[in-house]
Amino acid sequence: MFKSKKEKKINHPFWGLIIMVILTVIATWILPAGEYNRIVSDTGRTIVDPDSYHLVAKNPAGIADFFKSFHYGYLKASGVMAVVTFIGGAFGVLKGLGILDAVVKKLTQKMANKSFIMLSGVIMITIAIHHSFTGMRELDVVFVALIIPVCLKMGYDSMTGVAVVFLGSLAGFAAALANPFFTGIAHQIAELEMYSGMWYRGIVLVFLLISGLIYLSYYAHKVKKYPEKSITYDIEAVNKQRFLSEDTEEKVEELSTRKKLGGVTFLVIFIYMVYGCMKLKFGYAQLSGCFVAMTFLTGLVSGISLNETCYLMTDGIKDILIAVLIIFFARSILVIMENAKIVDTVIHFLSQFVVGTSSTISAMVLFILQCFINFFIPSGSGQAVITMPIVTPLADLGNVTRQTACLASQLGDGITNYLYPTNGTLMAALAVGGLTYTHWFKFIWKMFIVWTVGCTLMVGLAQIIQLA
Repeated sequence: MFKSKKEKKINHPFWGLIIMVILTVIATWILPAGEYNRIVSDTGRTIVDPDSYHLVAKNPAGIADFFKSFHYGYLKASGVMAVVTFIGGAFGVLKGLGILDAVVKKLTQKMANKSFIMLSGVIMITIAIHHSFTGMRELDVVFVALIIPVCLKMGYDSMTGVAVVFLGSLAGFAAALANPFFTGIAHQIAELEMYSGMWYRGIVLVFLLISGLIYLSYYAHKVKKYPEKSITYDIEAVNKQRFLSEDTEEKVEELSTRKKLGGVTFLVIFIYMVYGCMKLKFGYAQLSGCFVAMTFLTGLVSGISLNETCYLMTDGIKDILIAVLIIFFARSILVIMENAKIVDTVIHFLSQFVVGTSSTISAMVLFILQCFINFFIPSGSGQAVITMPIVTPLADLGNVTRQTACLASQLGDGITNYLYPTNGTLMAALAVGGLTYTHWFKFIWKMFIVWTVGCTLMVGLAQIIQLA
């Protein structure tokens, strides 16, 4: 039997990327090849000479180039792919040991009798800090399932539970204090010190958290007072039966002393990694080493065998594998563009929209461009790999600081990930919560406008103060 239209699966992330690779191959036959001369500045950065664009001999991609591009994309993206792989392994051990679930359940139970602002605030901050340093949005699926029952028991609706998770997740993922998925890649490509400018992203994080909490608190108060005004009123009966049908007083499984020590071990290494990012100029090798240490030392201290640790690690890697593969699929697009020498041609064309106006306006335009691009490339790491080699010289041409360009790009990616239905993680988490995309859009669109305006202004301010 054929599936109905409603049962049709969402397009796989690879589908869109492969289409883009094919279109890029076609573009190499249409677009003229061209280059800017590049010089090394006094600061040691490679910059373009804005007046040096010139045409060169065409080198269009063929069928063989299409197939080989994935191999070369894999090689060139291997550093960041390693970090992301080891992140999955480390959190696979933490989750498999039950430490992650126990901490979240304990937190929500401890806060259940507190005020809603305190409950949602603590959960949002916790999720935001986690995502800001790891970029692991995939865990939103777990958090949604844990927090919806708490909100329902407190008299709120399913949307409130989903929003607590998503708003905290967005704040952390968009501000990305030290997110290897976007910030790390962007800084490497832009030749910036890894995770520099963190203080300003911290201000952005506070803005996103506070505005999100105010918006959510207003909605939650309204729903508790007038349940019929809930956006998810049509599914609340089903969700209450689904999430509260089991023993609602279920006790949190007490972790053994060894597992508690394992959790502490994980946390200590994580804190050291954050310190290393901020003070020791950690690169991909050091970040990978920290996550490998988290994986095996957490397992060892928790009292499980090396064999069990390896199984949990591979389970975690399976969960993150698509994100890993997206990185080199995206990098293959740039491989084709570089070999055909059309990257600078694209830069030369886009410079017409960026150059010739104030640098502040140019920075804001970069942010809007990134918001648009994210609809077609719903992967932060994939988007960074494709766009930053173009955005960086564009920023130079428009006299925008590279730090501001990176900020504009990651904010454009970050906030739209929670609006566009092309994002697989968003749709998966909504499905776990029993919500449709229509439910979520009705809730988020007003907040999205506020964030878009706010982020545009903060990008402009970053340029005004010459954020570096």
